[in-house]
Amino acid sequence: MISHKKLSQKKPPDVAFLLFGLRRMALLLIKAFVTVLASLQGGWMKKLSGCIVSMLWAFTASAQPVMQWYTSHWPPYRISEGPYAGQGSFDLMLGQLIQALPQYQHQIHQIHLARIVKVSATTSENHCTFGLRYTPERDKRIYFSQPAGLLPNLAVNSLLQHDKLKTFNPQQAVQMKTLVSDADMLGLIENDRAYPAVIAAQINKAGSNLGGSSMTTMNPAQLLAAKRVDYVVDYPNRLRYFSTEAGQDVQLEFRPIAEIPGFSYTYVSCSKTETGKRWIADIDAALNTLKQKPEYKSAMYRWFSEQEQQLLEPHYSGFQQTQLFVPEQAETRFSDM
Repeated sequence: MISHKKLSQKKPPDVAFLLFGLRRMALLLIKAFVTVLASLQGGWMKKLSGCIVSMLWAFTASAQPVMQWYTSHWPPYRISEGPYAGQGSFDLMLGQLIQALPQYQHQIHQIHLARIVKVSATTSENHCTFGLRYTPERDKRIYFSQPAGLLPNLAVNSLLQHDKLKTFNPQQAVQMKTLVSDADMLGLIENDRAYPAVIAAQINKAGSNLGGSSMTTMNPAQLLAAKRVDYVVDYPNRLRYFSTEAGQDVQLEFRPIAEIPGFSYTYVSCSKTETGKRWIADIDAALNTLKQKPEYKSAMYRWFSEQEQQLLEPHYSGFQQTQLFVPEQAETRFSDM
């Protein structure tokens, strides 16, 4: 069962889990009693006992432990607005994961992206998030699942055959230090995100052309088209989505970044509590099966270009076989969240 609710404080989940277990035991005893009674009293009692059992199972469903999910609008991975609402790749993958966890009720909370980490760090409510990159800071307060998704890594996105970037071969990776040191160029990267240290070290620094800004009020594809910036560091499929959202056919190309791998993992994260630990164990068990299914891969690849899919294919088997948490690289944040 899935529901969407605003954030609220609940009684301690560990107590709720204990109450759930006690209710289950009581229900099983009552069901056994009704079954025996029905066998002794004849047909009309069997009908009555059937009704009682149905009511008891309905009560059991309502007593299921609740798994809380925090999500945000971050297209094309999470889409909560517009014609593609609910069709983000993480939306689709989370939907399959929820179906694979029928022992829980699921409540989904929409939170603004810039607040999701702050809320996660301060709330007393146990919760999970689908699609979070690993950082040592996050590791202090949340458990991570095994890799839940395989993504092309961050890249340098620009207009096709941009004059100032012609010296960089599109087929070759770009050295960040070389790129950001060109005083004739201006780069853009989104604030309030976790980035590899080699990228974070260049943001809003003296001698670097890479500036951080919010992308909630501006469309980076439009900024590229208007030549207000020369490049944007982000996932290529996000720039394509922004181009489509703006109603413009902006011809873009991307170059990999030399200092980071060509792919990255994303994870499910849950609160670092006993409840969160149990949730992660159940999530890992479900992912073991889901990652072998073609429909899970289709959801993951929903917004990737053919070029991006080809880039990921050599790594997909390794992703499927990885059933333990493995941080693909240490990262850091460049601003408090």
